[in-house]
Amino acid sequence: MSLFLRRGRTQIFFNQGCRAAHFLASPRDVLLLPTGRKSYHSSVATFSSSAEVTNGRFMSYAMLYHDSVAFLLSNQLGIPVFMAEDPKTPVDVAKEFNLSVRGASALMVTLCRMDVVKVVKDSDNSVDEILYGLTASAKTYLSDRKTSACVSPFIDTFQTNFITPDALLESCLKGDEKKDLMSEHLEQDDETVANNARHFMKHMNAQSYCCARALPKALGLERVNKPTTLLDVGGGSAIYTIEAIQSNPNMKGIVFELPAIKVITQEYIDEANLSDRVSVATGDFFKDPLPGSVDYVLFSNILHDWPDEINMNLIQKAYDSLNPGGKIVISELLLADDVKSSTPTSTSMNVIMLPYTKGRQYRPKELLRRLEKVGFTNPKVINLVDDYDLVIGTKS
Repeated sequence: MSLFLRRGRTQIFFNQGCRAAHFLASPRDVLLLPTGRKSYHSSVATFSSSAEVTNGRFMSYAMLYHDSVAFLLSNQLGIPVFMAEDPKTPVDVAKEFNLSVRGASALMVTLCRMDVVKVVKDSDNSVDEILYGLTASAKTYLSDRKTSACVSPFIDTFQTNFITPDALLESCLKGDEKKDLMSEHLEQDDETVANNARHFMKHMNAQSYCCARALPKALGLERVNKPTTLLDVGGGSAIYTIEAIQSNPNMKGIVFELPAIKVITQEYIDEANLSDRVSVATGDFFKDPLPGSVDYVLFSNILHDWPDEINMNLIQKAYDSLNPGGKIVISELLLADDVKSSTPTSTSMNVIMLPYTKGRQYRPKELLRRLEKVGFTNPKVINLVDDYDLVIGTKS
């Protein structure tokens, strides 16, 4: 079941088990209901299954924008936190957040469709009287901001940076002189960069939680039987490195970060009690070589931030830093090779990149071709979790 959340990154979703899901339905997401009607994402909309072509899908695409707004508002108010312990009615929600019952009821109906809440006790009289409780996945990922699993810090970003049609148009206009937000942040003084990094790391931790936990199994790190070093380029909070190193005592990690960010990265490493096995190397990956003699080089959500010429340089630097037999690992939301089959999460992220970065989402075949061009052999794509994939190549 699709659960609205995520990258995706501004429509984001997951289902139980932190499944990244979809905001807008695509043809491959159509389910056939017992009634013979088609349903897009758990009855997001129903359309006739007859041969007649209608405008229903396009109307749905336009209107589902408001579901995203309702979800963002519910997260901002703290409705999942309020409902963490006991079921609530729209009347309870209205009283707690000074809303009208009509408004609270509309939010709850939408959250129920999204599987954020479920019906505990129905009412034949009015939706205003329905008793709702949080779903198990919402309790895990939405109800407690103190836990590392909580995705709310990531959602908060879209509350303050929601992309309107006008803002999207501005980011689509020609003009090489326009600077993206990522580049602007990196050009600020060290103190400002560090302050922004603290906020950004909370955002990325919330986004990356399930991906990081899935990384050791996807790469088979539990089976490593000799000393092995993973280099996490632009690793920020070291969430991927920490999960990788904790999976096997033979693993050690290096996080490559800007000098101004080192102290913040070190805080996360110290909190995980891994300072003896994870180090922070400082530098600028645009200008400096990467630390050498490593067995894995990880780029997680890095390449989609930058134009292709920069990424080709980063891939070359990864090749140069690896031991023979070492692997480059690129973790990204990928568009489909045929584009048509792309998930809504990946196409949404591709749009989100426009105002914030100079990059875009790649297709698998594009990254495989770039790895081969640099000299990597046996390139392949494997699923990491949900709509995230790993693109892997081996240095011969």
